[in-house]
Amino acid sequence: MMVLIFILISALSPLELEQTGQLAEAGAAWQEQGNLSGQIRIMGRLIEEAIYAGDGRRAALLAVELQNICYDPELYDFWMARIAWISGLSEYAAAELQSISASDLWLYHRSMGFSALFQEDGEKAVQEFIISISSASTARRAFWSAIDLCSAYLNCGMYEEALYLSRFIRIRYPGDAMADIMYGLCLQVSGQFGESSRVLNAVDSANLPAEYLARSIMEGFEQ
Repeated sequence: MMVLIFILISALSPLELEQTGQLAEAGAAWQEQGNLSGQIRIMGRLIEEAIYAGDGRRAALLAVELQNICYDPELYDFWMARIAWISGLSEYAAAELQSISASDLWLYHRSMGFSALFQEDGEKAVQEFIISISSASTARRAFWSAIDLCSAYLNCGMYEEALYLSRFIRIRYPGDAMADIMYGLCLQVSGQFGESSRVLNAVDSANLPAEYLARSIMEGFEQ
């Protein structure tokens, strides 16, 4: 059976593996092809998923590794500030994000959005994340800004807007674990517990950060 699975995975291109959420396999396949941009993109996704899952140690290790491959101090500072926040250093994280003066408008407005969010200024966070979506140069960048915007909507109590946006993200990015998780969370907050459990239980168990986050959401609402 394992041989059959390996054969089936090997038949997929790196992009197909990436699109189906098999990030570790996609990263290895991009590396095999010598495609550095593909490897960088995969590592960025893994870092974002680890941060959203609250796994600061994994996120920090990946960020340091990526920094050695592709030197980008602004992006590195952005990730490390968010890692500080999930480690309980909220004031430090907000201040660090506020100090980022990125030339990349997408990164700048994401930084300002998270800084506002960490300071419980949900309305400003919403505004900044909307601008970051419009500033995104790729579909994947727009994806993360939209996930951020859902978080800001939830923080503001704008549950209907969060649910609508999360549903759109899930349609736009079918099979993406983080899209499923955000949609499941928004369903939970909106009181649609049965549908939320169905969505969250279907998250691919091979994606450990995503599975952990989905399980945490379900357990949090059961308490």
